[in-house]
Amino acid sequence: MNIITLDSQPDPQLAAALNRFEKGFSYPLGETQRFHVLHDEDYPRFFRAMGRAQCFIAEQDGEVVGVLAAAIRELVLPDGSSREVGYLGDLKTAPGWQRGGILLRLVAAAAKCAPPSMTAHFGVVMDGTAATPDRYTGRAGVPAYRALGRIVVARFPTVGAAGKPDRTSKGAAVISTDAETGRLRFRELSRGRFSTPHANPAERSVMRPDWFALEDGSACGCVEDTRKAKRLVLADGTEMISAHLSSFAYRDVDSGAALIRAAIVRAREAGYPALFVSIAAADGAGLLAAVGDDAATLAPATIFGHGLNGGSEWNINTAEI
Repeated sequence: MNIITLDSQPDPQLAAALNRFEKGFSYPLGETQRFHVLHDEDYPRFFRAMGRAQCFIAEQDGEVVGVLAAAIRELVLPDGSSREVGYLGDLKTAPGWQRGGILLRLVAAAAKCAPPSMTAHFGVVMDGTAATPDRYTGRAGVPAYRALGRIVVARFPTVGAAGKPDRTSKGAAVISTDAETGRLRFRELSRGRFSTPHANPAERSVMRPDWFALEDGSACGCVEDTRKAKRLVLADGTEMISAHLSSFAYRDVDSGAALIRAAIVRAREAGYPALFVSIAAADGAGLLAAVGDDAATLAPATIFGHGLNGGSEWNINTAEI
């Protein structure tokens, strides 16, 4: 078995093998549907949108039997300072290879390639995943991971979104803004939490990222997609097209709900039938109730990491999970 390291588009044979591998994994969508993920011909592109990326591919006789992607990216800490950390994602092995030590070999390869100065890493794991990072780290030179926080990934349908109120109870309206202002506001409103600022959303998004905020500065966000770099495909072959609300931060539940409602409308106007957004677990029930949309599909997830303190909430972009 070979471990191949990729940071750019693979050759056509490996790209095709990666597509075959990804089609072997499906994930639930509500109670009746399932989907699989495709990164298409340029597997590392999705991770390059976050920072400096490397993907580790376990290959045997021309077939992919395991993958792990890593990106060196900026993470803003609860005190407002920032640091470079490692982000790990898309770790999976083919059926029948789970006990062959592939997980550990892939994680060890990523750890070996990390700069010596990098002492913090994290990843997001959807609840229900059989092998969580705390089970296979902490040995063979791989740092031990632990649970650091929880989020809820919500997928809102946009059908019928026209006319949704986009003001807070105090009357603050939603206004468009530019990327620089949006990034600064996201950082300010994320104070006291971990947050993942945008690096290069144009690398992954077909639509031009649409930045907006509440006029009183109490919430902000950006609607984008991942269709250049990552697509979700239903079992019948239909692409599950969705927008994502990224750089989402808010001062209070009322403001956050107003921004989500506005994002749902903007996604519908751009032709997207659904919108993904990540919500800190502690805010989940209150924020969803304030949005007033009980049709959302919810998927809880846990943030695992090493070298970072627990106890704080996380503002994470669903376009980067």
